[in-house]
Amino acid sequence: MIYMLRKLRDIIFFITLLLATEVSSAVNVAVIAPMGELYATAGKEVISGVRTAIDEINNNGGLLGEKINLIEVEDQCNDSLSVSTAQMMALNNNEEYKISAVIGPYCLNQFRLVTDTFANAKIFQILPTAVNETYADNKHSGLVKMVGYKEQQAFDFYQYYKDNFGWMRVALIFDNNNKEIAQSLQKVFMENQKNENLIIYNFEDYSFDFDDIAKQAINDKTQMAFILSDGENAARMAKELKSEKKKYIIFVNKYQVMPEFEKIMGSLMDNCYFMGLPSLKNSPEFTETLVKLRLLGIEPEGLAVYGYSAVNLWGDLVKKANSFKYLDLAKALKDNTFDSGWGKLMFVNGNPLNSINYSIYQYNEEEYTQVY
Repeated sequence: MIYMLRKLRDIIFFITLLLATEVSSAVNVAVIAPMGELYATAGKEVISGVRTAIDEINNNGGLLGEKINLIEVEDQCNDSLSVSTAQMMALNNNEEYKISAVIGPYCLNQFRLVTDTFANAKIFQILPTAVNETYADNKHSGLVKMVGYKEQQAFDFYQYYKDNFGWMRVALIFDNNNKEIAQSLQKVFMENQKNENLIIYNFEDYSFDFDDIAKQAINDKTQMAFILSDGENAARMAKELKSEKKKYIIFVNKYQVMPEFEKIMGSLMDNCYFMGLPSLKNSPEFTETLVKLRLLGIEPEGLAVYGYSAVNLWGDLVKKANSFKYLDLAKALKDNTFDSGWGKLMFVNGNPLNSINYSIYQYNEEEYTQVY
């Protein structure tokens, strides 16, 4: 019964995708992002930015004279659905209706299989948010990792830690889905001869017993924690730690934990720090774009600027290549430098030469303050 329901869901999705593309348009661009449940905030922000950029292109006469049709595809961050989504899009080979480019997906479920599917179908793909560095060896010429790698969190966390809490012991608490970032943080502490200040706790080793981990972390004299897990696990872990010691300092990834973290933590949110890609609103290089958007009555929030920038990067590639074709865009990517809201972008095998730095926000008295 469950299998039949899953197949029905996939068939409904496929029909929806085909209907969505049945419009008079030569160029179709899809954005794949979650719109419900755990990652709704992040997904909706990315989609908003993509929609804004495509509306702007169309309002200015299109791209190479062609109108761009946007297809919004919901990704539930599920392994099988991520793969079937990519496969269904790849099968749509009608010249009028096929997908020219994909922005996303936001979730990286079955990353290699998904990107292989798009590459084999000659669908150009731009990832608007960070990926794990272990994926850098996936060298499809039409796969762009626009902002760089999640492991950058480790370097930015350590820099802020060194400047503000360098005497404290840190509990690094992570699950197996985040082991790459955890390994990067261990490496940074070791390279800076601070490894004795970093105490490691793997959720799976403790069978996700939050109380047991909290008691052990307090016994180990840690005073702060960097928790790498999804919203509910991170929040329950943080709540246990702050219940043991109210002034305990918590670091989490903002888009990995919200909105569950806020719901579960409540008043315990004070003195928590949230890492995330920068909003770019304070970036001098983004000023011109920000002014333009505000004149249109648009105030980009959070990850919207990255969805917007991903479409603009694709548009720049199309203009430089004078083509929408996969191989032409891949060649233009290899041979050119691009402007962004955070600096000049250059790519080698689709990998950026520089990964964008993360920002850090402190929460106190119902307000977020950027501290890094």
